[in-house]
Amino acid sequence: MTSAAARHWTHRLAALLLVLADLVLSGALLAQEHDPEATFLLLEVRLDQSILSSAIPAYDVGEHTLLPLGELARLLSIAIQTQPAQGTASGFILDEDRAFSLNLGEASVTRSGISETFDPALVRVEPDDLYVAKALLERWLPLELEVDRSSLSLRAQALEPLPLQSRLKRERLGERAGMGSGYQDPGYPHHEQPYRLLGMPFVDQTFATELRKNDASTQTDARYTAFLTGDLLGMESSLYFSSSKQEPGPDVRATFGRHDPAGNLLGPLHARSFSFGSLSTPSVENISRGSSGEGVSLSNRPLTRPTSFDRQTFEGDLPPGWDVELYYNDALIEFQRADAEGRYRFEDQPLSYGRNDFRLVFNGPLGQTRVEQQSFSLDQSMVKPGEFQYSLTEHRDDDGQARSISQFDLGLTRSLSASAGFIRAPAGSADEQYSTFGLRTFWQAMSISGDFVQAQDGGSLAELGLQTRIRGVAVDASRTQLNAFNSEVFLDYSDPIRTRDELRLSGSVPLGARSRLPVALTATRDERESGMTDTDVSARISAYLYHTALTNTLSWRAFGDVEQTFGSLQISRRVRDMGLRGQVEYSLDSGGDISSLALSADKYLADGYRLTLSVAHAFESPQTQYTAGFTKSLGRYGLGVNASYLDTGEIIVGAQFFIAMGRDPRRSDWLFDARPMANSGAASVRMFLDDNNNGVMDPGEEPLPGAGFTVNGGRHQARTDAAGIAHIDHLPVRQYVDIGVDTATLIDPQWAPEIGGMRLLPRPGGVARLEFPVRMTTEIDGTVYLLEGGIERGIGDLKLELLNDQQQTVAEATSSWDGFYIVSGVVAGDYRLRVSPQQLQRLGLTDTTGSRQLSVSGDGAFISGMDLIVRPLSGPQPIQPRARNPQAAAQPRAKAQLRSESWVQEQPATNFTIQLMAASSEAAVQDYIEQHHLTDTAAYFRSQHRGSPWYSVVYGSFTSDRQARTALKQLPPTLTTASPWLRQYADIQRHTELAGAPSQGAKTN
Repeated sequence: MTSAAARHWTHRLAALLLVLADLVLSGALLAQEHDPEATFLLLEVRLDQSILSSAIPAYDVGEHTLLPLGELARLLSIAIQTQPAQGTASGFILDEDRAFSLNLGEASVTRSGISETFDPALVRVEPDDLYVAKALLERWLPLELEVDRSSLSLRAQALEPLPLQSRLKRERLGERAGMGSGYQDPGYPHHEQPYRLLGMPFVDQTFATELRKNDASTQTDARYTAFLTGDLLGMESSLYFSSSKQEPGPDVRATFGRHDPAGNLLGPLHARSFSFGSLSTPSVENISRGSSGEGVSLSNRPLTRPTSFDRQTFEGDLPPGWDVELYYNDALIEFQRADAEGRYRFEDQPLSYGRNDFRLVFNGPLGQTRVEQQSFSLDQSMVKPGEFQYSLTEHRDDDGQARSISQFDLGLTRSLSASAGFIRAPAGSADEQYSTFGLRTFWQAMSISGDFVQAQDGGSLAELGLQTRIRGVAVDASRTQLNAFNSEVFLDYSDPIRTRDELRLSGSVPLGARSRLPVALTATRDERESGMTDTDVSARISAYLYHTALTNTLSWRAFGDVEQTFGSLQISRRVRDMGLRGQVEYSLDSGGDISSLALSADKYLADGYRLTLSVAHAFESPQTQYTAGFTKSLGRYGLGVNASYLDTGEIIVGAQFFIAMGRDPRRSDWLFDARPMANSGAASVRMFLDDNNNGVMDPGEEPLPGAGFTVNGGRHQARTDAAGIAHIDHLPVRQYVDIGVDTATLIDPQWAPEIGGMRLLPRPGGVARLEFPVRMTTEIDGTVYLLEGGIERGIGDLKLELLNDQQQTVAEATSSWDGFYIVSGVVAGDYRLRVSPQQLQRLGLTDTTGSRQLSVSGDGAFISGMDLIVRPLSGPQPIQPRARNPQAAAQPRAKAQLRSESWVQEQPATNFTIQLMAASSEAAVQDYIEQHHLTDTAAYFRSQHRGSPWYSVVYGSFTSDRQARTALKQLPPTLTTASPWLRQYADIQRHTELAGAPSQGAKTN
């Protein structure tokens, strides 16, 4: 490029940057004048090297990211709970002396007794949580939070040691591949989802049209693409169909099969997967590359293990117009668009010694985004001693070339495994057959592998590899020796390769106190028969600084006397509600030159609508293309229109309509979404109050609306509707998923799910039907007395056990200092209550009353007065204690005088109180006050929750929140089982139903 041309394009680039700066400034001014709409996000959460959750909800509002306070505190084990309905939060930070409370109505927060105000616009109330701006959370909590929008991840850096960190450090040694290290298996029972002969499929459909006009002609095209998944003939099935106006002959591919991580397929074969139809072959190192076509495959390899010992291939379906980015250890390494068959494939991604974290970020043409995360540790590739693994593939590619791949692995010892294989694959213009043999060993500090390949024509290949880690840098080195070897990877040139040496280094460089730059260096050197050498060196460095993601890749190649040096720089930044991207391709040969330049900006408008602008210039053509677009990416469908102008005079106008369809088996209507559904699973979950405790929803039993769930430990945004049904979609497939009940969303603290959750194996296009019956529970309380020297006194720290009719311990409790105990969460049934026999024997005590027999009716009524007496085994005979009625709990008692709504209304609005518990039964809260002897210190009031009466118990009236917090710390353990929290009477009085007269059974003091 001449100096004049360079100046010309420099001026054009400067002008373009000024335009983008003007757009950014305009967006900033608009954000100051109007409240921006919130953009919904799903973020992966990381603490150090541990993944705490694969997806938590968040919102982008202008320049702020709002994060769920309660969910984030739960993940990080910080003792803060939120009450979204009241707009409050309470708890403490790491230590009970560092109390925390938030009141959105007053826009105030109190930490360690010090109160301050905040901008209420930085807190968003949703039914599931309080969403707080990242800047506020960093000010209130000992955390640094970094949101990477390019990879949809949230990194938490603890400024003070968290108890969670020590636990994760211990667990990291035993973590499983493909799972987040912060998640613990809850041990839920498995849900079996039978295959159907014909199931209602999920369908992803794309309708696109385009018009191209230049000086010579006008062309139009229209395309329809559909991707369907679901059960068919008792198998997982998928069908891809595409047709266009210019190519009316349809492109069709279909695949059938099954996947089972437990290995229970095909009887004695114990297969984990089998498939036939349209599929891709795996690549075989040094022999063949993966290819698409028709065939059949069978394997018993674990589905979460790498596709080979030190390499992993990522592939899958991708709708038209979508692209996918592959991140490795937080660095962007590759980018692909959907190919002609609607698929993507990242082949043979190397695995280094240690942990390998991959993230696939999918971006739709209408602004849709989703993320998949997988993690592998090299030692997970080792086969257990005595275990035999196999994979078999018979295939014919799109060009009609046949491939047969048979690979086997056998675990010899804990640190040594052997492999063998028989492969038939094309090598140039002819087929060739190969036999392979390998040994792999894994030690604490390194891994060594050796492979030998013998070709039928007499050629051979031997390879020795070493993988280790030195001062945080992963080192991968290998040498390959070839002897007249010819394959699809090593083609038969006139000057064939004799040896190949490879070295790969990957790690991170410290940048400041808490930031690091991921870097990677790869070098390959080939020596040919003639003595000539080919060298290929590439280096990559990535960074995320000041909300800007940068990745630069530089490559140098030398082939004989020819040298090439070229690179690529990618920049991505978000300014308020506008995203900016840039990419520069350049060459350093002959003084250096820029080969292409692309800049784009997108601005979020509202409700999923987005405006996009971009310009791209190719210097070699030369040609410049300007593009503007308008998209809708949320809701029941996606829509996009765009127009492009090329400086050659060509105009392109296009439109795209996307809609995903599926059906919940419990509902008659169809579900529509702007995001793809076909490549994921779903669950239809029903929750109901099981009055007769039979686990089945019978006629007349009440559905529970507003209940929430967790997916693999993280809270899901789905809530049950009026029929008690929630549809949980976009579940990962072919791996186990744990769906649990979020008990914090159950409005009655006496409700308890019969089972905490279920483990299921989602299938593409399939909807699992789950039932979660909820039972009414009660509390059993009483006092344990020590009878010694004729005197009774309460005795603490005694363990009480509640046994069911099968003599199984179903609940435990420990007596407090005064002997009082409470057993909570007891469902209907017959029980026996006793003091732990092992503890009695250890302490030299005996139970004079013996175990207590009792029945729980299931109506939620508390059972009180279940007293127990113990005495020393030796010593003088005790005086006969006073008689007690073992069934005292069943006798009705007269109600005491209780404070109620009128007393609450009389309190000063600025005073504080402690809410102890709440329930839907007035009798239950009255019993609670009496049984805990709170008639002179507590009151209860009635309000409305979801259209039904709701009764809350409050304790005391305090002139300041500090006084209330001190009282909260002094509450006995029996009053803290429901996690009490501070409230102000002004807030209570706004929501209290003042009946004008005391409630039945109560009298105002």
